[in-house]
Amino acid sequence: MGKSKKHIVWYGMKLTPEEKKQIQDLADIRGISQKEAVMNAVRDGLVAYKTSPKSGSLHQKMEHLIGKAEGPEDLTSNDEYMEDFGR
Repeated sequence: MGKSKKHIVWYGMKLTPEEKKQIQDLADIRGISQKEAVMNAVRDGLVAYKTSPKSGSLHQKMEHLIGKAEGPEDLTSNDEYMEDFGR
């Protein structure tokens, strides 16, 4: 017997023409199918939800400081910023 087929469930929804075009545009930009574009967005949303700061964590307690300091957004954008890092 060959590979077993995954259980497939039809899932339909009504979209406005604008919503449909946004999905198509995203798929075209990424060179993937519309289904992949939607599923990637769902996965990204779940990852973002699961990785949000937990209540009481250091990250959650320090969140109010994010964006308050001046300087480059990404220190790796210039090798000089990282010159003595780790010494």
